[in-house]
Amino acid sequence: MRFCKGLVVVLFGLGCAAAARAQAGVYVGFQATQLRGIQCFSPAPVECANGAAGGTYTGTTFTGGGMGSISPQGFQAGAYYDFHNFGPMRFGLDFRGGTMHANKSATSSAGGSDTTVLDNALLGVRGSFHTRFSWLNPYVQMSAGYARSNATLPVDLTLVAETPLPRTEDSFFMYEGFAGLTVHIFPMIDLRPVEVGIGNMNRFGSNDATLDGPSSIGVRSIGASVVFHLPSSR
Repeated sequence: MRFCKGLVVVLFGLGCAAAARAQAGVYVGFQATQLRGIQCFSPAPVECANGAAGGTYTGTTFTGGGMGSISPQGFQAGAYYDFHNFGPMRFGLDFRGGTMHANKSATSSAGGSDTTVLDNALLGVRGSFHTRFSWLNPYVQMSAGYARSNATLPVDLTLVAETPLPRTEDSFFMYEGFAGLTVHIFPMIDLRPVEVGIGNMNRFGSNDATLDGPSSIGVRSIGASVVFHLPSSR
């Protein structure tokens, strides 16, 4: 909740900037993010909730778990400010954030409401292209920032002396490249019918793969959003 409140405050400030400057807008929409290369910590023959095979514990060492993925889905919002034209491209900055959830785990057979969570906040450089169709503008973007997730951590498993493993959220450095289309539908409203992204997340701190899962996981995303902007921002 603190993350969401902070995001609302930031977006409100950027929205005020958008009202005072041309070539600015805010957007809100849906995003699904696939996190890949996550080890299953279930003891064989039990599979993880995403179908990855379980492995074997020898003391505190775990071996043989399959690698799988999980795809949390949810809300994304952001703001952009374009400030420089160069040939057919317009360059600018973009700030975005999102909160996503999944009811399955990539690390165990557990399931239920909000079993996997992912929150992120990214700052990026974007470039949009003018085309022969005034209502259509493709864009590309490269963003980096902070992410928080429990996607790589074991759920309800036990090691030596039947000690439960804690279910916490780790912090990651996240970077992702995006490409999408903007379709002009009203003087102050555009639609982004599709945006795709690919990147990576690298964990801060502990890198004990036996207890924490992989420290680097792949990221792929797809989303759609509605954009609100001033008429002069086009």
